[in-house]
Amino acid sequence: MKQYHRQSLALLATIVGVACFSNLIQAQEDVSTGPDPLVKSDVKSSYMRGVTSDFTSRVATLRLLNARGAADGSITIRALLLDSAGNEFRWQSTLGAFSADVGCRAAAPVRSSASKVDERLWTAGTPSTSAVVLCDNSMMSGTVARDVVRSLRNILPDVSGRDSIGVVLFDHDLLELTPISPVVAATEKCNPDVVTAADGLNAVYSACMSGLAMLSDQHQGRVLIVVTTSDDNASVSVTTADIVRRAAELQASIYVIRVGQSSRAYPYRYLSAATGGRLYTISDDDCASVGSIVREILYASKHGLEISVPANLQSASCDDIWLKLRFEQDTTSPILFDSLLLPMKTRAYRTSPAIVATFADTTEVGLQSFYPILASMAEQLMADSTIRIELIGHVSGDVKGNSDDRAFERTEFVQGFLVAYGVKKKQIVLRSEGSRRPLYYLQLDGAQRLLNNRVEARFLVADDEPYTITLDQVATEEQAGKLADVWEQRGYKAYFEAGVANRIPVYRVKLWGYRSIAEAQKEVVALKKYKPKSSIIE
Repeated sequence: MKQYHRQSLALLATIVGVACFSNLIQAQEDVSTGPDPLVKSDVKSSYMRGVTSDFTSRVATLRLLNARGAADGSITIRALLLDSAGNEFRWQSTLGAFSADVGCRAAAPVRSSASKVDERLWTAGTPSTSAVVLCDNSMMSGTVARDVVRSLRNILPDVSGRDSIGVVLFDHDLLELTPISPVVAATEKCNPDVVTAADGLNAVYSACMSGLAMLSDQHQGRVLIVVTTSDDNASVSVTTADIVRRAAELQASIYVIRVGQSSRAYPYRYLSAATGGRLYTISDDDCASVGSIVREILYASKHGLEISVPANLQSASCDDIWLKLRFEQDTTSPILFDSLLLPMKTRAYRTSPAIVATFADTTEVGLQSFYPILASMAEQLMADSTIRIELIGHVSGDVKGNSDDRAFERTEFVQGFLVAYGVKKKQIVLRSEGSRRPLYYLQLDGAQRLLNNRVEARFLVADDEPYTITLDQVATEEQAGKLADVWEQRGYKAYFEAGVANRIPVYRVKLWGYRSIAEAQKEVVALKKYKPKSSIIE
């Protein structure tokens, strides 16, 4: 009888355990996602699924959302603690302890324990967030825009609260899918079937300025979310400094979702970190997660941990602070990390030269699709007749005949439009590079061929005259960034750009700002004391 009783108790415990486990699984798939009244979400995600407590599982992810220097020289960090399903943990000190490693990039960091951890709660009275999502639909983006719009439509209707969102597709022009509207109403218009085929150039910097303009008349928390697959190649006169300055005026944060790794990370890292956002990088085949990331950004703008870390930023003499946030649970769990660069100086990354037109053949057919860029450029030239612009023609290696003449003809097509618009001919300088500088040595598709058959433009102004000196060529972005910093410390204006050599990506370090070849040649002589690896004038 006692044996039977023990077996019955064991069976009952098993049934109860299975039921509890089933309830746990159900709880992870049915998460509260906002303040009262709560709305449920049944979409699994590694990104923040909801604002709810789940002490039945362990902290699996530490997400550093942003960091800002405080008035006393310390750092204020916004962060999230998530379980493996993306549920957010409510804070209590028994969960673990925060610390941070802080120091100049490439220097030994100093570790400090958090002096204060506060939880910022999202309640029914919390101000709402206004967001604009800019999605890259340029010729190299493939189906990204369509996949992103589908993801937004699937994820965002379950977002609770009073947030508003606008969705805009961009290449070198803008297509507004929906103005800033309540989230549910906006996502109803996110129809992937209306997304046009990817085409045009990627003017992401200009699009950022347009997105910030959309946010300017919003009175709640302003957020700009940029989804891009490649570098900016068509913003003629906008720099990252312009974007950061405008975001600061609006008190707007910029978040960048970088799809794939074909683009350079450093301009997007700077845009996000300098405005109180963060850079997300996802794989090319993970666009379905963009909706979940946007939801996390909306939630985390109202709910999360604010962590204060002692630091003496006011005495920092470097250009970037490397911040690594640590979370230690107990001796049986791994230490969790997340990190970002906190920029200490303004960076005016620019697209120079910028592409202003591409050509399918040797005629000017198709130039009209680039009128938005050319008209904007013409307005700037007409506003100040002292400004000149240089047009540089390029053709691909498969163009037959005299490639220099063909490339020059294309600059004349662009010049013809500008002069017809009202620009004085003497403001325009023409130059041909023939087929000597293709963007793609192996043309694998039509988009790459179009980008090889292009006209570039750059403004010739006192601070940015056209001649540069190439000093070195290295294999990684990190190496190039360090070398550029070294040259800037020596008092030069330096930057680096990506290129291709022997079918392998390379990064070239350059000095810039020389008005003439003679001026650059004189500088080359002075540079000999530093023993640069090269001194190529372009």
